[in-house]
Amino acid sequence: MEKQVEASISEMSHFFSTRVETIEYLLLQYLLKNLEPVGSWVLKVVLDEKNVAVSTATIGRILKDTDAKGYTRLVGAQGRVITEDGISYVEEQTNRLERERLQKNLIHAAQPENLQELLDVLHARKALECETSRLAAERADHAALAALKEHLECHEQCVTERADPSRAALDFHATLAKASGNKFLIAALDILFFEQWRLESQIHELITRKRGAGYAHQHRSIVEAIMQADADEAERLMKMHMQVVIDDVNQQIASESNQTVEADDKVSPLIIG
Repeated sequence: MEKQVEASISEMSHFFSTRVETIEYLLLQYLLKNLEPVGSWVLKVVLDEKNVAVSTATIGRILKDTDAKGYTRLVGAQGRVITEDGISYVEEQTNRLERERLQKNLIHAAQPENLQELLDVLHARKALECETSRLAAERADHAALAALKEHLECHEQCVTERADPSRAALDFHATLAKASGNKFLIAALDILFFEQWRLESQIHELITRKRGAGYAHQHRSIVEAIMQADADEAERLMKMHMQVVIDDVNQQIASESNQTVEADDKVSPLIIG
């Protein structure tokens, strides 16, 4: 944990509203590692090693504030020790920093830039959506089922009218995720749906746009299983559906790769002589 948080020191202005709060956290973090009282000069060296320039006088003022907050306690002329309230504060802020770091990593990882990375997103969706389908069959109430049917019909209408069904299809999956009632799965999938839509909207030719009718039929089968509260069947059908989408994208990747090879073969060879 220490290494991960220290790697984010330069970004701490994002987490703390002032530089003083950042320094306060770093001081308390160090005191948490030490059972013996620590003086201002030692704390200055610690901050210097972290490339945080601050005078001993400023450190002294900050420590008086932490005394007043009940985070630290002065032990004679020996220095300060952290209190139980201080330990709770450091743990709370450390958890917040780590949570923000992990969220950033997730968002960064979920930003596909090409079809190969889109495949990675789809594989992640497959793992998560098998579970949301099962949970939806177990948990969905009347309102959730009504919303699911509404988005299914919207997707089917797009197919009938020969409109691009991509957005409607993702909205259906998002609605299904919400029906699961699992906020962690919903949040993770929301990121994946957003990034998938961002990439797909930039691709002129995408095979999945042409498979809307088949996908809509698979969606209807999933909804029927959920409405019958058949968790096993809902999970099985979602697994099959996501694999079909993955196979379709793989097909497009292979097709584009073959076209590239054929184009290279048509280049006239260089004749020397």
